[in-house]
Amino acid sequence: MTTTTNSHSRPAVTAALADWITTAPRCVDADVLARAYDGLRDTVACMVAGAGDEAAARIRQSMLAYGSGPSRVAGSHASAAAPWAAMANGMAAHVLDFDDNYLPAFTHASAVLVPALLALGDAHDSDGSALIDAYIIGLEAHAFVGRGIGRQQYDLGWHSTSTVGCIGTAGACARLLGLDKTQTRHALSLAVSLASGPKVQFGSPAKPFHAGMAAHNAVLAATLAANGMTARGDAIEGERGLLDLYAGQADIDWAPLVTSLGAPLALAQFGLAPKLYPCCGSAHKILDGVLDLRAAHGFQASDVRQVDALVGHGNLRNLCYPEPTQEMEARFSLNYCVALALKFGALKLADFTPSAVDRAEVRALLPLTNMRAYPVGAEGADSTVRLAHEVSIELHDGSRLNQRVDSARGTFERPFTEAEKRAKFDDCCAAQLPRARQQSLETALQEINTLPSIRNLTESLQFDAGADRGERFQRAA
Repeated sequence: MTTTTNSHSRPAVTAALADWITTAPRCVDADVLARAYDGLRDTVACMVAGAGDEAAARIRQSMLAYGSGPSRVAGSHASAAAPWAAMANGMAAHVLDFDDNYLPAFTHASAVLVPALLALGDAHDSDGSALIDAYIIGLEAHAFVGRGIGRQQYDLGWHSTSTVGCIGTAGACARLLGLDKTQTRHALSLAVSLASGPKVQFGSPAKPFHAGMAAHNAVLAATLAANGMTARGDAIEGERGLLDLYAGQADIDWAPLVTSLGAPLALAQFGLAPKLYPCCGSAHKILDGVLDLRAAHGFQASDVRQVDALVGHGNLRNLCYPEPTQEMEARFSLNYCVALALKFGALKLADFTPSAVDRAEVRALLPLTNMRAYPVGAEGADSTVRLAHEVSIELHDGSRLNQRVDSARGTFERPFTEAEKRAKFDDCCAAQLPRARQQSLETALQEINTLPSIRNLTESLQFDAGADRGERFQRAA
């Protein structure tokens, strides 16, 4: 493992990550492989559901103007060059904000990794086991860069899915292509130059586009490196590199991260965090608390006088639409999401359409929710640390119900049941795929480790998705 330091007395981080990516043995741990399989399955389902979104269709329309290629595009019968297919599929995977979170990296890791690897694997006719291997490697790379750069870059306003995600996914693409250490280091360095994405875009279609952009840029960085393009070898840790420019004054000791890289894998330590609700993950602990209290005490929305929520500083900034005007904003509105939980006892894909957001009986509940945050810096720099969220519900009879939620449903501490996994997959696919096509997709996913070609999987993703703003889910309900 490379440990040479630069002028900042930081380990040679870029080289160390490249060394590990190229030399790490394939994972054989059954639990880790099962988590990777679940992550792939969940992301593909989100991709199928999201392909029919109007914004995803616009990406496909724009991308296909550049010509065809070997990589299949979800929601279309067309194929494209790998970077463009990765962009379209990344947009589809993230557009509904139903895809997983990856806590150590502060990324929607799978929405970048899976589209990039499917597109690149399609182009190179990779087998299924190589795809899973690269996915696990990519998750570790996401976690390594995310933990090293810390929480501050996220709080400064960078969308980690697009910054950390691009770099970590470039490492995964390098693994899938079988690049050597030097080529992989160049791929990571080029990805640093391609990493971007401000959180000002939250609540607009440009936010999920960040996942597609990161997937596109990761494929591009690895392909350039494979063809001899070079870049600085210290782009992450070097002066005026990623750490200096993106993390501000963050002072994180990289040495322990380098020493422990892959031992154990972050996927084994932290798992993935698939979503139970199709909205910003910043709202999920509060929603769990509201729904738990509703189930335990049997109150209705009409019984509620006020809902007080305590969340993290970054969560408060993400949930920035107290009165959303459309479905994209509604996904980043705690007020709207709590209103759904109070009114219906659930949040569904069909709740995020223009007409659903305009429902008078839901909008009347928006003022009930008040949100406050922990002080800036209360959670520290470590991206793996999350403070509990707290919800307090005051009823009209004067009683007050309180709930503290340490971990959201779907996280490592509160994993989904098999029934919840099944229900989510069906909900995502029902509005888009005929039953026979869904079954062929499931079969390919179940057999991923033995598939001789991932084209057996990607061919099941070709269908006419159409384009709307969520109305397909209302029709399927």
